[in-house]
Amino acid sequence: MGSEDLILSAQTIRTDSFEERVRAAAESACAGLGLQWSAYETARAAGASDADLRGVLAHYGVEVAEYEVLRFWAYDGERGARSRQAEEEVWSMADALGGRHVIAVAGSVPDPLELVAERLVALSERAAAHGLIVALEFLPWTGIPDAATAWEIVSLTDGPNVGVLVDSWHLYRGTGDESQVRAIPADRIVAVHIDDADAEPVGTLLEDTLHRRRVPGEGSFPLVDYVRMLDQMGVRVPYSVEVISDELAALPAVEAARRAVEATRRVLALAR
Repeated sequence: MGSEDLILSAQTIRTDSFEERVRAAAESACAGLGLQWSAYETARAAGASDADLRGVLAHYGVEVAEYEVLRFWAYDGERGARSRQAEEEVWSMADALGGRHVIAVAGSVPDPLELVAERLVALSERAAAHGLIVALEFLPWTGIPDAATAWEIVSLTDGPNVGVLVDSWHLYRGTGDESQVRAIPADRIVAVHIDDADAEPVGTLLEDTLHRRRVPGEGSFPLVDYVRMLDQMGVRVPYSVEVISDELAALPAVEAARRAVEATRRVLALAR
């Protein structure tokens, strides 16, 4: 998958039906979709086998590209054990359905960053055994708040299957400093998310990001510049359309996907 391909993020639509999720990706012309354990678990609990789920993907011509999300990978002890359990869920999905990358985030990180990098390398080695890249995502309210910190950690690794995930929401609701993104070698940006937002957040950043994102082009972010920046850098990865919105979630899954993806394609066309 390349920069012309789109991924329908797991959180852009809300449905308990695996087939409806895949159909929404296909009918909005996405090459891939994002998946969380809950969607896979629900489908299996309803009686679908892994072969059945692979058949659905093949029927619609869509692949699973993105898995969400690992949170406590930087720790040992109880939090580390919880992360390992979440990892096993992701690995089982990837073994059954394939995949491109898994997202890793961190609410907080231990000192020093060299230790964080060491544990990220270990995570990436476990992911590689299941054919996945680890995409480290920065979030403004966390211990990895910006692109500079994410790159500092990733730069301390030498694993070929670990890099930074750049998300327009977290960039422009955070520092807004595009120079931090430009400082990352293009081949170490392994995933990109695109979404939009109002000029000012409503409530906390966490509330805003989980409830009130906008489809690309309907908010305040300079998304044309964002796409051009990544293209000029030589970033050649698929974009995941991640519009987490109560308003969008109220729509049928296919309609929500089509609205978000068509808006994204308009932004990409303007940029390119």
